[in-house]
Amino acid sequence: MSTLPSITAKDLKGVMAYLVTPIKEGADRTTQQAINLDEAARAVDALIRDGVQGFCLNGTFGEAPSITAEEQTLLTRTVVETARGRVPVFGGATSLNTRETIARVRAARDAGAQGVMLGRPMMAVMGDENVVQFYRDVAEEVPDMAIFLYDDQEAFKRPITNRVYRELAKIPQIIGCKYRSRMMVSGLLTDVYNRDVEAVGDSIKLMPAEFDWAFYHHNFGIDAIWSTAVNGGPSPALALQKAIFAGDRKRADEITRDISWSYEGLVPEGGLELWHADKIPFMKARFAAAGYLKPGPALPPYTFISRQRLEVATELGRRAKTLQEKYAA
Repeated sequence: MSTLPSITAKDLKGVMAYLVTPIKEGADRTTQQAINLDEAARAVDALIRDGVQGFCLNGTFGEAPSITAEEQTLLTRTVVETARGRVPVFGGATSLNTRETIARVRAARDAGAQGVMLGRPMMAVMGDENVVQFYRDVAEEVPDMAIFLYDDQEAFKRPITNRVYRELAKIPQIIGCKYRSRMMVSGLLTDVYNRDVEAVGDSIKLMPAEFDWAFYHHNFGIDAIWSTAVNGGPSPALALQKAIFAGDRKRADEITRDISWSYEGLVPEGGLELWHADKIPFMKARFAAAGYLKPGPALPPYTFISRQRLEVATELGRRAKTLQEKYAA
């Protein structure tokens, strides 16, 4: 029996949904089981029927910092049971240390997930050597689970460097990556997308978001993306996929402009460094206004959002709803 994952980088294609974690209305610091599992199942089935090709669970606004390990496993099991093998599911497993992470990866495996979406410990900055060893440790302990990297330089205090990508590409369990939103292409700098793609080869699929997809498909042949916007309705991303795969660059550019319109004002003044201060309640409000699914409230401690930011989130949700209706038609 093989000890390697059942899926590889080439199996990742199309739109990978970064699912918001639906939370029960009224959930607070006293709630014992806060996840709205019924809504999670309904949303997952709707997204699969509409055309997404996979799920990554428990990123930042997937409430990774706010839910318990037991809730994380419950969500993974619910998504796996709902997906019924139609698309791959990468359960959440990010924690503050290696031992707890390995326990969560095993729990995700036992829940039926094909892999895990895995960020690294982030209370203290991890140097290159520790990042590589962390992923080696996880892969060696649970070798049959695929790993989907989470390269968010704000959440984890630094990007994954080119040097680290070269080493991670040697770990066969690592097959995909939510590549950071700060994407650059250069012949002068080291830690940029083109250098990282060269470093990982065909071993790891470095995925951009939908607003960058047309450019990176045209220049690098990237055939898969991560998407949080699908929580507001997947039709724009799927229409973009259709245009890109058909080679219709004009249509792809038109859809990209629409998608960019639905992101205007998402990053607050002060830049991405301040983005995480209200990211979770902002995204919950944004997708609540879009109406495709019911995200519920943000859990403590990440609950505060200013009136100004709430207004921006609500407006972006309305725009997402407009685009969902436009492209669904």
